[in-house]
Amino acid sequence: MECDFRIKVFFTAATQLNFTKTASELFISQPAVSKNIQELEQQIGQSLFERSGNKLKLTAAGSILYKHARLIIEQYNKATYEIDKLKGETSGKLKLGASTTISHYIIPLILANFHRNYDGIHIEVAHGNTQQVEDWLDKKNIDLGIIEGLTQNKSMKYTPLFKDEIVLVTRAENPLALHDTLAFRDLSRLDFIMRENGSGTNDVIAKHLKEKGVDLQDLQINVNLASTESIKQFLLHSNSFAFLSIHAITRELHEKHLKIIEIEDFTIERNFFFIHPHGPLSGLPELFMRFAKQQEQFFIHAT
Repeated sequence: MECDFRIKVFFTAATQLNFTKTASELFISQPAVSKNIQELEQQIGQSLFERSGNKLKLTAAGSILYKHARLIIEQYNKATYEIDKLKGETSGKLKLGASTTISHYIIPLILANFHRNYDGIHIEVAHGNTQQVEDWLDKKNIDLGIIEGLTQNKSMKYTPLFKDEIVLVTRAENPLALHDTLAFRDLSRLDFIMRENGSGTNDVIAKHLKEKGVDLQDLQINVNLASTESIKQFLLHSNSFAFLSIHAITRELHEKHLKIIEIEDFTIERNFFFIHPHGPLSGLPELFMRFAKQQEQFFIHAT
């Protein structure tokens, strides 16, 4: 059971205010986004967006629908959970494996909401880097994995969870952070702290740098640390820089301890993925995957 897809498209577009990003986030084409929005506008008899070039702004009708769309999605989710309970999907044991960023900053909220609806299901979560999660699946040590990047393991099936953005960050008092924007060519003069080898985050950063003609090794990487938390603590006591998930630094940004530095003509976006061996997914893993994908709105508003 899933909410009317047109409502989901509208809600995502109203959050992003960009049809291109909406299409990318929902894994549909941009014309499909426009078609769904137009159908809603025809049904309502009101325009939902004001368009000025590539910029979007909600109309008065759009603002009203946006407020109610969030409630509609939440009610559909609740209905789905209650129907699942009728099917007896309320007990058992589920073993998850999550890469580091996800296990620290994404999974806890999803698990709390999941437990509130399925308190009879016992969940165990192991965390490691992306390579470790794949190894656990190969050895059948876990039922389902959640990782930070798409690897090349052809024995695995990857299902998108939702998007993440990796940003350049440093301590707010860093003299080099006086400006909010940095030229891409200036990355080579910064001191960097990075995750360890095998990190999915590193792989994504390296891929995006390569597209701009720069190798990850070209950066001045002085220290490699095993967790995002240790990197954040290092940043708070140095003038170094790091690429970190936006989800990992929400509190530090709010408290103005860390600062994002925009890079001209350079962004790093990635998907979080569910991962499991090829073949149909059913039972508790399928239930959890469906539930987790319905939690996206909480993370959109959290960041």
